[in-house]
Parts: sequence; C-alpha cells; structure tokens
Amino acid sequence: FRINKAKGVIADFDRERYDEYLQFARIGEGSIGGKARGLAFLDSLIKRNRLTDKYENVVVSIPRTVVLGTDIFDEFMEENNLYEVALSDRTDEEILARFVKSRLPFRIHEDLYRFISCISSPIAIRSSSLLEDSHYQPFAGIYSTYMIPNIKFNERLMIEKLSEAIKSVYASAYFKDSKSYMAATLNMIDEEKMGIVLQEVTGRQYSDRFYPAISGVARSINFYPIAPEKPEDGIANIAFGLGKYIVDGGNGIRFSPKYPKKVLQLSTPELALSETQKFFFALDLKPDSFSPDTDDTVNLLKLRIKDAEQDHALRLVASTFDYESHQLKDGMLTDGKRIITFSQLLNHDTFPLASLLCDVLEIGQREMNKPVEIEFAVNLDMPKGHPGIFSLLQI
Repeated sequence: FRINKAKGVIADFDRERYDEYLQFARIGEGSIGGKARGLAFLDSLIKRNRLTDKYENVVVSIPRTVVLGTDIFDEFMEENNLYEVALSDRTDEEILARFVKSRLPFRIHEDLYRFISCISSPIAIRSSSLLEDSHYQPFAGIYSTYMIPNIKFNERLMIEKLSEAIKSVYASAYFKDSKSYMAATLNMIDEEKMGIVLQEVTGRQYSDRFYPAISGVARSINFYPIAPEKPEDGIANIAFGLGKYIVDGGNGIRFSPKYPKKVLQLSTPELALSETQKFFFALDLKPDSFSPDTDDTVNLLKLRIKDAEQDHALRLVASTFDYESHQLKDGMLTDGKRIITFSQLLNHDTFPLASLLCDVLEIGQREMNKPVEIEFAVNLDMPKGHPGIFSLLQI
C-alpha cells in the first residue's frame, strides 16, 4: 500500500517526510517545465490504466524523480548576477565556469541532502524548460543532461557534484548552440526559464560502471512500415546500455511492437554481423569521474560489446555467431562473436517488452490525442525473485 500512496501526484518536497516510497516531488513554487510535466503525466497514466497490475513480475514506473521549479532558476540567476554573462557572446567554457562558481539558493541545500540520502543509484540531472513541451517545435536534446555516480561514502562530495551538475544544466541554456536554436525558432532567450529534473538512473552496477540492459525509444507512428506492418502499429528502437547510443543514431534493433519476431537486421547472418550494435555506453562510477564540462558525456564510457562479456546483462540480450556453422545461436553458450539481438525477449518473450510497448503507445496516443514518442529503459538483470523494471523516462 505504501508504495502506491503517492502515485500520480506531484507532492511538495517535505524533507521531514520524504522517503523512498515517494515517486515524484517538487522543490520550489515555480513552473516545473515540459519534461517534468511529461513525467507527471506518465506517472498518472501508469496508475489510471493499472499498468503495473497487468504484467506479472514487471514493475512499470517512472524513475524516482525530484523537480526543481523555475523559481529556483530565477533566484540563482538574480542572486549571482548571471544574466549579463549568460546573454553575452562569451564562449561556452567561460559561461560554464562562471555558472559553476556561483552559489545555488541556500534554501534548497537541506532538501538536496535529504534526496541523496534516499537514493541508491546514480542520478541524472536533466533540463525541464518552459519551451521543452511545445508540440510544434521540439526542444529535445538542445540542453545538456549530466549523470553523476552515487558516492555513498561521502555525502559532501556527492552534494558538490550534484550542485555542479545542476549549475551546468542551467548554463547549457546559454551555450552557443542553444542560442542559435532559440534564434532559429524565433524564441526569446531571456524568456526561457529552466526547471531541473533529478532522476534515479535505471540500470545496474558492474564493477565500476553502471548501465541498463535495454534503453530505447518507441513511436506510435511508423513512417517506413514493411508489410504486414501498418504505420499505426508504431516502431521501437532498442539498444544495450545507456540511451545515448540511440540518441546518437547508433544501430539499435528496430522492430514493430506488433511484430517483434520480424527484425530485418537479423534476417541473414551477414546483416546481423554488419547492422547491429558494436559498442555501448555506461556511466563511469569512479567518484571523480564527473567534472563540469560543456560536453555532457564527460563521464560516460564508450565500450566494446566484448568488454561486457563478464556482465550478466549481456547474457540476457546477446546471441552468438558461430563461424564454423555460419549460424546465429541464441544466448552465449558457445564460443563465437557476441551479437546484440534481444532474441530471448523478442522471440521467446522472456520479458513482455513488445506487449508493454504496444500498451504504452496506444494509451499515450489516446490520452494525448496525438502521436507520441516515448523514451524508456529496462532493468532486466534483477536478483532472483525480484521483478524486472520497465522505466518510462519521457513522453
């Protein structure tokens, strides 16, 4: 009962009562911005449609989230006299350095301490701006998203890294690319206000790195269906490791959730060898791996598939190409080249990914009354007896 008590509600953050059962809370009074509103919508959509009850051994949820309202951004900018620097034509590096040197409003420090004391995973720090939810001009990917490791043994260092990441996201609103995108879309940069989403990262730790078994994007309209698929059947693109691989246009596995066994890239061994994922991204968990940088991938590791040979997650998603028989074999029981096929999920339904995506796309499109795109991550590699976790990250 306690786990469901706050589903679908944006509670005000109360540091005396905040606990690990609260899924979504807000610090500050201002607007929470587009991305955060999308998350709150997802949270209520999951509950209204009882998605978690529908699938045995799967928890469907948004990651635990705390949002900083836009009033904290205003206060930060004004108290530190940052508008003059932000709106100048200084370099991204100069703007970032000045933002990072400035102080966040003192009133949120205790709240941030309370938040990190309840979180055991790394934290993603994402923008949630007023402009990010406009349907007619996408702002997705314009601002930075940073991830920081969870530094269990040193709360002060953890707070320092969290504060630096928050200030780096604020600064990214004024980097050159953001300014030119603003100008191109005829928006006024001085009208932009930034909320911040602090979110638990979905995944598992493998030695000193962290990543989910699956990250993906799904769309309710498929513009290039191959019969018998229809455009309205939708399309998904999934990858092993962090979602940056897909965002950067990598070769994920593409399939229609209605026809999960039909994957063009796996139709011949030659295609499987050439058209599948060659590397993946993971978060570096070393405490000093994150430092403020205009490049938000500063502490992500780009690894080869064979670097994950010892990680249990790979066994759940890989097949093996056997050179002697020139065949693809499910799993990793034989020697040969590992290929990311997700065959155990898509062909043998070891996790109901395809039907979950069908459900979420159909419900999302119905409730938003327009086509939708969702981002998600799946924690497949769970201890025995624990359910898998399907996390909705954005809509």
